[in-house]
Amino acid sequence: GVFSRLGYSIPFPENSFDKLTALECAFHFDTREDFFAEAFRVLQPGGRLAIADCLPRVGREINFWLRVNSK
Repeated sequence: GVFSRLGYSIPFPENSFDKLTALECAFHFDTREDFFAEAFRVLQPGGRLAIADCLPRVGREINFWLRVNSK
């Protein structure tokens, strides 16, 4: 199933999933270490974690996003 939640913890017991997909959510945690600790807490041993995050590079790309978001 699909689960979506805002927050800093995943409301499932340890070792709940064999696969975990994290789409643009790591930045909601205080640190990347907190994100990975929580992700691996709910993953079963040997489970797989897929991550997608938007991290703009310094330069033209970030200037573009700053202009778009200021409108």
